[in-house]
Amino acid sequence: MTKMTSRGGRTIAMIAATILPLALISACGADESDGKTTLTVASYGGPYQDAQAKAFFEPYMKANPDVKIVQDSPSDNAKLRAMVDAGKPQWDVVLLANDFGNESQGKWLEPIDYDVVDKDSLLDGYAGKYRAGADVEGTVLAYREDKLPQAPSSWADFFDTKKFPGKRAVNKFAAGGILEAALLADGVPQAELYPLDVDRALEKIDTIKDRIVWWDTAAQSQQLLESGEVTMGLVWVGRAIDAGKSSPVSVDWNTWLSQDAYWMVPKGTPNAEEAMKLIAYMVSKDPQVEFTQLIDYGTVNREAAEVESVRANPNRPSNHLDTQVPMDDEWWAENLEGVMETFNAWVLT
Repeated sequence: MTKMTSRGGRTIAMIAATILPLALISACGADESDGKTTLTVASYGGPYQDAQAKAFFEPYMKANPDVKIVQDSPSDNAKLRAMVDAGKPQWDVVLLANDFGNESQGKWLEPIDYDVVDKDSLLDGYAGKYRAGADVEGTVLAYREDKLPQAPSSWADFFDTKKFPGKRAVNKFAAGGILEAALLADGVPQAELYPLDVDRALEKIDTIKDRIVWWDTAAQSQQLLESGEVTMGLVWVGRAIDAGKSSPVSVDWNTWLSQDAYWMVPKGTPNAEEAMKLIAYMVSKDPQVEFTQLIDYGTVNREAAEVESVRANPNRPSNHLDTQVPMDDEWWAENLEGVMETFNAWVLT
């Protein structure tokens, strides 16, 4: 999703919580000083990008000494669009969330070259025309084991404050999963979620509105769970897992919402060919396995998903694809502005 708004302002959270000393390179292409091709890669920053550097960027440069990778953060689709519209893309490869890179946004992106990137190696749904999956992420129902009479097992339980008392942490962002969760809790079959009935979803959320603690940053969501201020939360899986390392927090994997990250190539970069080669490397088996050992996200590579060290982690999203509720990225790309306006007005009532 849009990095200035996606997942409740993930970009803002990244800036506030972590400062990554990465330089923005104004000129891409051949490095005149050493004859190398310089690829500028923009990602989310923080520990997440540190893991990407160790699993992807550093090994790739070692194997390809004629390529120099320079990192930038945070990525942002508004900045990408402005660069491309100005005819001066400063990034060669960019990581963005799932509300960008859809076919309706293709004018800002180069098509992924699947003669270079192995399309068949990617899990179903992670090989788009203008984007290739980077990892499997999502929003989950996280809960405090010590503050509930039993473990919740559905979004209906999330909305049942009598059987499962306590406050709920919810992302104050319309496209953060709360609308889908509300409709699933209200009995809408997964296959019939879209187009979202926004009014129905808000009516359902109204039933617990006085028990909601809204969060704006990922750090807030984690702190709410760790402190016990909330008994359940609609949070990003990485934060839920991190909270569980220091407090009795668990994840219900029965129905979780996919909100993934994707690699894209800005339209007009002079390094598109080299960018495709880097993406091909990053989504291949061995680098994907290495990435999963550094951070608790899922792999997009079919063979990597079957590796024992990857499958052994019960909290890895790619180990729960059978209960994944995919968000309709194209629907959100077309409807985000209007739904945001409706949702934000409702929050203030």
